[in-house]
Order: sequence, then structure tokens, then C-alpha cells
Amino acid sequence: MKVLVAETAGFCRGVRTALEMTLEASRSKAGEPLCTFGPLIHNRQVLAMLQERDVSEARDLEDCRDKWIIVRAHGIPPDQRRRLKDVGRGLIDATCKRVARVQAIIRKHARKGYHVVIAGDEDHAEVIGLMGYTEGRGTVIQKPEHVDALPNWDRVLLVAQTTQNEEVFRAIVERFRKKFPLGIVENTICGATHDRQREVRELCRRVDAMVIVGGYHSGNTVRLAEVARECGVPTYHVETEKDLDPGRMARYATVGVSAGASTPNWMIRNVVRFLEGIEPEMEDKGAGWKRRLELFAYNNLGCSLAAGLLVAAVSALTDLPVRLSHMIMAAAYAFSMHTLNRYLDHEALKLNDPERAAFYQKWRKVFTAASAFSAVLALLLAASQGPFTAVALLLLLAFGSLYAVPIFQRRFFTERNILTIKDIPGSKTFMVPLAWACVTVWLPHLNHLGDGFGRLLWAFPLVFLLVLLRTALLDCLDIQGDRLVGRETIVVLLGEQKTIRLLLAAALTLAVLLMAGLWTGLTTPFALFWLPAAAAYGVFAKVSRGKRLRDAPMLETLIEGVIVALGILGAFWLWMESL
Repeated sequence: MKVLVAETAGFCRGVRTALEMTLEASRSKAGEPLCTFGPLIHNRQVLAMLQERDVSEARDLEDCRDKWIIVRAHGIPPDQRRRLKDVGRGLIDATCKRVARVQAIIRKHARKGYHVVIAGDEDHAEVIGLMGYTEGRGTVIQKPEHVDALPNWDRVLLVAQTTQNEEVFRAIVERFRKKFPLGIVENTICGATHDRQREVRELCRRVDAMVIVGGYHSGNTVRLAEVARECGVPTYHVETEKDLDPGRMARYATVGVSAGASTPNWMIRNVVRFLEGIEPEMEDKGAGWKRRLELFAYNNLGCSLAAGLLVAAVSALTDLPVRLSHMIMAAAYAFSMHTLNRYLDHEALKLNDPERAAFYQKWRKVFTAASAFSAVLALLLAASQGPFTAVALLLLLAFGSLYAVPIFQRRFFTERNILTIKDIPGSKTFMVPLAWACVTVWLPHLNHLGDGFGRLLWAFPLVFLLVLLRTALLDCLDIQGDRLVGRETIVVLLGEQKTIRLLLAAALTLAVLLMAGLWTGLTTPFALFWLPAAAAYGVFAKVSRGKRLRDAPMLETLIEGVIVALGILGAFWLWMESL
């Protein structure tokens, strides 16, 4: 089955911000009672995740007494806000900024005596909150014909629930202007809602059926399903892949997938996996090889193979000798450190890909033993090259092992809550390439500092930039979980658009340095083979964004494959030179 995924499917900015604020509160106020007043967002799976982190859901004022209270993304009425302040320790306002804007518009006009008409669902949390700002002059309507029943007010304002169906609101506006020529209309439908509904309409023209993923009580998800049905396409609104009937879905050759603003990426990805594996004949050709790619990505063989072969690429670049033991040492180090930190940083992994997290948990003993064995193997190989190499690798192993372990005192970093090396802004994105550059450039060639120091010094930033491109691209695949647990990768710090521009600049810088090294004689002509690698990462940065939900394992394998291919070429280059 062919599956097309909407590019904007998943968390909107308001939901993401609310979750980030909630998880940050759970960390900064650890041990203190914390609750959300009502469900933070309309997604049962995410709410269950918050419950595991001791963030309870309060249904009434008494449940909030003497607790830190998080105001839900949908907002609350002002009188409710005042009462919560009286009973709780304090308020943490996670109201979506777009909802807060609608509240401000209503409050401004209500104070001038306007009647307020809200196009939306009367029992939805957002609309209940908006009604609290109307000063008792608010009316909720759902259909265009409801406009005709409104009194002939002199002053009247029309707004929309931020997740309202655009077509329905457009029809309501048309009737409203006829009945109230002097009335004020504010289109308060969220831009993210607009984009999602537009994408669903576009997908409906290309697919046989649509699957909308998200909570059954999520207003924006229900709207997406309505939009798809209005397009005349068979539409299935599901919370998880378990709600789909494989026999029924097998009737469709092409299925589109979109999701509500409260739906995490991993839920969308699970639905896509399920759909792609429905037809047996297609599973062998399509879903089967994708599953093999997933397993290859899960076991960290890709990164260890890339690190080991990168040693050969460096040797071909610098014209300095290298042995197979050097490559095995780098590969073993990479496997050990990446596997170890997968377990130390399991929280982000669970949010990005629970299936992968479950895979690691299932094979925990095997991976732990393999990681320990790889670390010992790397250390023994380093010792065989001399005491300096052994000490250097021991320091790298120690640094990598402490990466996610609390080693800083909280009182010194109260503002940023920095307790581990990974909490340092941008640490992962920059420290991984730094470690790779040390283990592939310096450690294999410590015995050649006298005759090759200049070439190694030039190769170091080249490897750093290449691995920086690789690491930042992988961070883009994991951005949702990293944001939610507060890991400050460069993608989280800058945002995806700025990160992409930074990656393009890094790729260009790498190309310039390669040509400069070739011109000055600091590198061999093998530098020309590095140029396609830099170009490939630049292309990935531009084209991969819309494919992450369904093709993340394939993209991860391809990203690692760039360095693997470069290393294979390096090994071939060295073999040809030895003839």
C-alpha cells in the first residue's frame, strides 16, 4: 500500500509549547505537587505519559489545592483563573498564544459593549474559556443557519474557535455580513489549522482514502476528518493503528495520513507502518526492506561502521598509514558510546520512537554486554598502539560515559538546570563530532605527529564539519522528543529553518576547506571524493523535512551511509596505492 503523509501532521506550536512547559515544570519542581487543570491537550497517550511523570490531572478546584497548577493549552475563563490562584501554590500558564490572542480580542470588544458570536463547539474547552471573556454577552453557533436566529444587535463581533473548519466559518461569515453589515469579523482560525486543512484537501485529490490520527475528543482532529469527508473520500479517524481494520484498508491502493495538533510523531509513524504492511505482496517488496532498515538503524551498526570506515577516509585524505586495528578501535568506540547513551537518555527516545525504545528494553542485556565488550576492545586496541593512545581513548570513554550522568552541582546552574554534560546548550550536536574527530584523526596517527601534524591539524576540522552535518541531520529526526525532554541540541536551540541554513553553511565551508587543502598540498586528491559527501548532506537538509514521519529509519540509514560510502572509497584508495 502506498502511504502519503501530510507534512504538517503532528504537534502544533501551541501544543508543543504547553508540553515543554509542563515537562520543564516537572523537572524544576521535582518533589512538589503538580497538576493540570483539566487535560493539558486532547490526547490520551500523551496524558498517560504525563501521569508517569507525576503530573496529575485535576477536575475541580479542590483537586488543585496547594499544588502548582498548569493552565491547559485551551485556556480557561478569567474567573476560574482567579479562583485557581487562590487555592494553588501558583499558576503556570500554558495557554496557546493563538488562543490568548482570541481572548484578548473578545475582552477588548466586550468592554466596549459588543455582543460576541463564537463559531465553534459550545462544550469545547477553548470555547468555554473564550465565553468567560464576553462579560455575559457571548453566543456560540456551529452552523451558518444559526446566524439567522441571532438578535439584531447594533454592536456585534464574530470570532472563530482556533480549530474551526474553514469552509464552515467562511459560510458563517457570509451570512453574518448580510445580517450585520456593521458587524466586526475577526478570522481567528489558527494558521496551523489552515495549513493542515489545506493539506488534507490536497491529499484527498491524490488518495483513495484518508486516515486522520488523533484523540476522539480533539476538536482540530475532528475538523480534519470533517474536511476529508467533505472532499468525498472514505475517511477513518483513529487514535492508534489498533483502531484500523486491515481487511477494510486493504481495499485501497493509496492512503493519505494526517494528524491533529495534539498527536505525537510516534503515533503517526505507527499508523504509517501498519498501513504499509497490510498487503502481503507489498510487505515483501516495500515494508519488509523498510523493517530491515529500521533494525539496522536500531542496533547502532550504521554509526559504528561509519566511524570505523571514516578512519580509512582520513588516511586517504592525509596520506598517513592506517591499520585495520585503527578502524576497529574507532568502530568499537562509536558503538559503545552511542549504545550506552541510548540507555542513559531513554526519555527522549520514548517520545521520539516508543517502538525503538521497546526494542532497546527487550534486548537490554545483549546491548549492555555488547557495549561493555566494545569499550574493552577499543581500549585494548589503543593500548597495543602505545600508552599515549590508550590514555587518550580512556579519557574519551570516560567523557562519553559521563555524558548523561549528573555531575554538576544544582546550585551553580539554577537558571538553566544544567546537571549533566548533555544539558549544556548544543552539547550533543557539537560533542559527538568532536569525539569522532579525535578517534578517527588523532588517535590512529599519534605516532605520526612529527611528520604529519599539519595534515592532521587540517583534517580535524574537515572531519568535525562532516560529522557535525551527520549529527545535526539526525537531531532533526529526533526533534520532537528532544524538545519535550529539554535536550538542547542545536536544532532545538535555533529551530529547524535556522539549523538548515547553518547546515548549508557548514557544507559550503567544508567544500571550501577541502579545495583549500588540495590547493595548499595539505590533503591528497582524495579530497575530491569528500565533496559529494558534503553535497549529499546539503541535499538531505533541504529535502528530508517532509519525509521524516514515514521514512525516518531510511533517512537515518542514508545519513550514516554517506560516511560509510566515503570510507569504502577511502579503503579502496588505500588499497590501490598499496599495489
